[in-house]
Amino acid sequence: MTPPPHTLTGARHRRVPSAAGPVDLWWHIAPHGRPVPGRLLLRHAVAARRARPVTTVTVIRDPLGRPELAPEHNLPPLRLTAAHCGPVTVAALLAAPRDGTRIGIGIEHLASPPPPHLLRFALGPGENAARPGRPVTVPREEFLTLWTAGEAIARTLGWSLLRALVDAEIALRPRLCLARLGHETAPRGWQLIPLTLPGAPHTVTLALHQPPPRPRREHPWTSPAGRH
Repeated sequence: MTPPPHTLTGARHRRVPSAAGPVDLWWHIAPHGRPVPGRLLLRHAVAARRARPVTTVTVIRDPLGRPELAPEHNLPPLRLTAAHCGPVTVAALLAAPRDGTRIGIGIEHLASPPPPHLLRFALGPGENAARPGRPVTVPREEFLTLWTAGEAIARTLGWSLLRALVDAEIALRPRLCLARLGHETAPRGWQLIPLTLPGAPHTVTLALHQPPPRPRREHPWTSPAGRH
């Protein structure tokens, strides 16, 4: 039987709850090591969600390099993100509940402990300051969580990974969260979600940012009867 035109052979899907609503998570493990391009997996994800042929879906990039649908699709706002590591490609799609909502995803895998130079990048200034005079050591799983969270934040904002590693500080305890963004401590509207992929040993983190609603401005009003 010929698969539907919006089906990518081998792609798998599940829904992930988030503060902004369910996120469609897709992943594909290449059988011969060459990963599927993230843009192709995103096209597949949109086509599957909208029950339309993948050939009718065009993914472009916004001025900050983040994937988005071509304007001519005239679809409700969809937020897209994708990444790959080795043979594994991941993609996520969110029906944006309001303007300004963004998502990003990061994926990584290491078979051995991370080298010291990567640890220096992954740990924020506060974390490094807590280890004066001691070698920097972090369990591999914790390092991968910090690294993929940094990747996810970078993709959410359209930043380079280096900028995210410098300007974003991530806390692992009591739960995974963004502790600092630039000079802002405890930035609002962020959610970091650790994910697992059945069949892949990779660490994956999804970032989501919903800008806090702007406070309503009260407009002064005077009754005409009160004017002199």
